[in-house]
Amino acid sequence: MKNLTKLFLGCLIIFTVASCKKNDDGGDGGSAADGTLTAKVNGTTFTSPKLTTSAQYVQVGKSLTILGSDATGKAIQIGISNFDGSTGTWQIPNGIGLIGVIGSYTEVNIGSLSTKTWVAPYSNSGVIGEVKISEFSKTGNVKGTFKFKARNQDNVADSKDITDGSFNIKVTSY
Repeated sequence: MKNLTKLFLGCLIIFTVASCKKNDDGGDGGSAADGTLTAKVNGTTFTSPKLTTSAQYVQVGKSLTILGSDATGKAIQIGISNFDGSTGTWQIPNGIGLIGVIGSYTEVNIGSLSTKTWVAPYSNSGVIGEVKISEFSKTGNVKGTFKFKARNQDNVADSKDITDGSFNIKVTSY
């Protein structure tokens, strides 16, 4: 009888651990208007218009890329590799090893033809952000929220906090 109880408890523990995935919660979808991506960059609001916002899903490689840019040369990009089309939460982990999710923020200065890029993850960053997908359809929209801390590729002391991110974008599938 003791062995049967141990077997039952062992199965219960395994079932409980296996069913508690961190990526089950896709969040509430955020507040971005249809066709836009919005966020705060170090506290300043960024919103991409519908014309310069896109979401591409590549079915063969299972990747999702979300991009929003504005007329001033600023852009936010999110990439999720091995994206299976499900809702849930994907963490932006340490930059060493297998990278499944990346985030970047770019500023282009057209007058001086210079570009600055901040990227997450980076070496020894630990978990520094997340992307929550609350809705996804290969022929419809992808909706969700995001946040991450990115570091300048040319100046490691320079970072940007991307917070309160939200997107609601028509998906183009390939």
